[in-house]
Amino acid sequence: MAHDDRASDVRALLWQHAHPTLRNMDFTRIAKLTDEILQIVARRGVWTKWGKDREEIAQRAADICIPMEDLRQALNAMPGPELTKVDVEQRIRDMREAPYGGGNPPDSLEAEAFAVFAEEKAKGTEFIAILGYMEDWYLGATERLRLKAEKEQRERIAEEKRIAEARLRNGADCPWTAAAGAPDLHCCKNGRLYRLHALKNTGKFEPAFEVLRVDHLGAKRGRTVGRYRTRGDATKAVANVAYQEDDL
Repeated sequence: MAHDDRASDVRALLWQHAHPTLRNMDFTRIAKLTDEILQIVARRGVWTKWGKDREEIAQRAADICIPMEDLRQALNAMPGPELTKVDVEQRIRDMREAPYGGGNPPDSLEAEAFAVFAEEKAKGTEFIAILGYMEDWYLGATERLRLKAEKEQRERIAEEKRIAEARLRNGADCPWTAAAGAPDLHCCKNGRLYRLHALKNTGKFEPAFEVLRVDHLGAKRGRTVGRYRTRGDATKAVANVAYQEDDL
């Protein structure tokens, strides 16, 4: 049956048997859903060696790192034609790259995952039990990766703040930067130091920030450059006055 005929038949069935919510979908969304259904059917239809049980095991294995040869042997122990190395590798790849697939497992976990698998295999644990064990292991491993990434992100942000504050204290040009002991943000431009002071109890259309030229970070007073509605406006003002002969 031609693709257009199949699409028409699927759309008609969707309309006949759909929940009222689906019937309220416009034609474009129904057509998109039809195409997605046909793509799934087409992908499944070309894999002729794969029965339901093999599909289920392969789908579970696709979400984790597992030795392909061990997976092939386990699948070949099930009913169905003999699977080659390429059969298994390409089926797993297709599952991972499918629109609703989980993608490739993190490369950083592969070596450790293979070691865990080999350890259990050496104990005599059967494949299906190792598969379930590895799924649980992956949950813990990916959580460790997430926590590690968050820690590294916090450390990176802290280091960037430290470097930015050092630039500010050394008088180097820098954007609005927080400094320890200073309640307001400061920036340096053309060797001049400016403070960004947030105004309190301002209306929606009133200035929210005041920019002051100060002599040092601990200065209690400064000379007003102007008041601005947004931080961006304050930044533009500093860029304009910093290179004037007299910016006050």
